[in-house]
Amino acid sequence: MRLTDDDLQILEAIHAYDGMLGAKQIMRLTSRSWHAIRKRLSKLYQNGYIARPDRHQRAALPDMVYWLAPRGAEQVAGLSGKDLSEFRWRKQLRLSMVAHDLAVNDFRITVFLTCKDNPYLELAEWVSSGEFWAYPDQVDYRDISGKAVHRKVRPDGYFLLRFWSEPHGLWGRKRFLLELDRSTEDNPRFAREKVRPGIAYLQSTAYEKRFGNKGGCWLIVTTGERRMLNMKRQTESTVEKDQHAANFYFTTLDQVSEETVLTAPIWLPGGSDQSISLL
Repeated sequence: MRLTDDDLQILEAIHAYDGMLGAKQIMRLTSRSWHAIRKRLSKLYQNGYIARPDRHQRAALPDMVYWLAPRGAEQVAGLSGKDLSEFRWRKQLRLSMVAHDLAVNDFRITVFLTCKDNPYLELAEWVSSGEFWAYPDQVDYRDISGKAVHRKVRPDGYFLLRFWSEPHGLWGRKRFLLELDRSTEDNPRFAREKVRPGIAYLQSTAYEKRFGNKGGCWLIVTTGERRMLNMKRQTESTVEKDQHAANFYFTTLDQVSEETVLTAPIWLPGGSDQSISLL
């Protein structure tokens, strides 16, 4: 098989998006027809460049997904001047995490496509969850009872947006940490496991060292309005004395689209009943 530029684009995208993409996500990123993408993915799979779940695994997944096979990983490694032996890549499927990882990728693709053709917006950086799992930052803080806690922080993503500010005539920057929650049941541990360590992370030396700045806020995307409001109330109750609830913005999956994610008032900040846009 002779690889085309489009084939290499697909292999690079799979690796860049935390090592796994759904077929429909690849179609969104390449702007090719469904028929053309299915045909090309089939050929890449048959020639050992990408892997996919077997029929039994596929039955439990919301979409057909692909990750790099050794031959494809070797191609991507070569593009950056590396040998396969020194290249880090996803070698197998984490079946229990596929739906969550697909949702994270959908959000990331939406942000990317929103910025792609807008001369006033730029997705300057995205750090995937795989990086945080491989190289987590640890924070030290005190819980609501005053007990010292040490926790590793692993967001579902971090991204830096550059945007043109017309009134000031210059480029501005905003930093966001993503937490995508697909649970349908209320989680009483959300404040303990996410909110307090999330605040500590924004204030930490580790965060500043990693990203060169302490600015930023958490984006919490969840399944429905009821759950979103419960998570917001937990956050406000947990950090009431610290006045850091405004570092958390909440929305639901069904409100996120290319038309809304950055510029529409779909985000509800902690400590407020007024929805706002990110830009």
